[in-house]
Amino acid sequence: MTISSLVDRPDFVDACAAWTYGQWGVGSTRTLESTLERFRLAASDHAIPLTVVAHIDDRPVGMASLFDDDCDLRPSLRPWLAAVFVHPDHRGKGVAGLLIESVEQAARRLGEDTIYLTTQDSQSLYARYGWQHAGIVQYPDCDLYLMHKALG
Repeated sequence: MTISSLVDRPDFVDACAAWTYGQWGVGSTRTLESTLERFRLAASDHAIPLTVVAHIDDRPVGMASLFDDDCDLRPSLRPWLAAVFVHPDHRGKGVAGLLIESVEQAARRLGEDTIYLTTQDSQSLYARYGWQHAGIVQYPDCDLYLMHKALG
């Protein structure tokens, strides 16, 4: 398995957008087209936004992004680890950890000292990688755990 920046694998933009829209976008104010545009913009490795993709040869199996915002939940906080997704066939194999660590390294390289995330039910996954609970965020249909990690 290889972790690549989306800038190096633009052929994975459609898969990243489809996974994100399918997992978090259906029923929201976002459209599939706006999600596609977000990932076209995230095809970078020298600035935020950026996305990394786990793949086996030419088959993407997971992704994670670094964005300046995450659904405008806490506009004073930035940047955000977001859109961490692993295809169900590849879960439980350490792919999410590799993706998380890859985004953390990219954030460090870009000079960030702290990053944030929200999750509804995966706080134990992130805690294994040193993320700490920082509160609860009200989202329209549920409460989310706010977490942060110092990168220093």
